[in-house]
Amino acid sequence: MWGLLFIMLGGATDPQASSLVPISWACLILGGVGCFFLLPEFFLYISLRSTFEQICTQDNRTEIIRRRKELEDAAESLGSSYKSRVLGIYQQMEIKPNRRWRVAPSTATSRTKWWSNTNSKLSRVLPNLKPLKNQSTHQAIIVVTTISISMLILEASIGGMDGLTTSINDLILGSSEANYPPPYLDPISGILLTFLTILLWLTSPAQPENEEFD
Repeated sequence: MWGLLFIMLGGATDPQASSLVPISWACLILGGVGCFFLLPEFFLYISLRSTFEQICTQDNRTEIIRRRKELEDAAESLGSSYKSRVLGIYQQMEIKPNRRWRVAPSTATSRTKWWSNTNSKLSRVLPNLKPLKNQSTHQAIIVVTTISISMLILEASIGGMDGLTTSINDLILGSSEANYPPPYLDPISGILLTFLTILLWLTSPAQPENEEFD
């Protein structure tokens, strides 16, 4: 958003904002690449959730049975909590559940270890990004985010080798003074820290889905 607004408002041709041009183009390119991968997944999620909620609001047993495949496909894509809701509706309306759904996922007792997990929350949020199911990719994300978070926290709390905390925000703006006595956390570092923490949390195991195939 920043890169797009900066370019549209003429910041790229403003001599006084020349120091912001590289970071603005970087934000625009990275944001565009991110949107290319994330927006289709987001709209798919919205569509599936809308379909799921629309069917769940039906009070007509016949209509639920008629659209059960559509409902179950949406629930399987959205996750185990939605499957539990479907099973609850089936029980309430006395509809025989799909044989693949043995029990409600909430009764599952098995848990996958975080490090060796290949079914993370992130892979559920972005189901079409198949590399997220790869254990090596999953472990690389954990390592990179953990190291990055640790470095940001150490830098903000005790400073670097010179005992001062470097402000990423001031470096981007081209400020002559970018070092401050710790503890100090600039806005850009705060945003990065929040993003990386969320990303690390998304690598944790998703709720297991108990499915019994014929």
